Amino acid sequence: MAERFVHRLGRDKEAGFTLIELLVVIIIIGILAAIAIPIFLNQRSKAQDTASKSALRNFATFEESYLAGYGVYGDISNLTADGASTVVSKGVTLTVVKYNGPTSYCLSAVQSASGHTWWYDSLAGGIQPLAATSCPTATGGTTGHFVTNP
Repeated sequence: MAERFVHRLGRDKEAGFTLIELLVVIIIIGILAAIAIPIFLNQRSKAQDTASKSALRNFATFEESYLAGYGVYGDISNLTADGASTVVSKGVTLTVVKYNGPTSYCLSAVQSASGHTWWYDSLAGGIQPLAATSCPTATGGTTGHFVTNP
């Protein structure tokens, strides 16, 4: 019976983790989190910017279709009346900055979470780089309306 008691004490002594082992695991998890969180936030910002650029491309397609049908570019109310669906992603505000009859238009889209403003210039070849502060060539004309999805 005494042997059985000693054997059981020996087994209990080896069970569980030491404080050092637990600290090492916590440090490893912390390092992995420090690497993963900035990558996740960067991907999230890219997705938000993609939502803005998608809204710009879709609306530019509507503008070109409206031009083909009516001979001029329109604002959001013209396009909506013509049957264009101007629904944008959550947090995106799409604005027709300028539309100049049959010659040009300028659109902007901003995603509230990222704060980045993207510009679409019909005369400059489409979506402008993020560093752009406005449309470089489409100027003049009438200021249009905006559509947002808060």
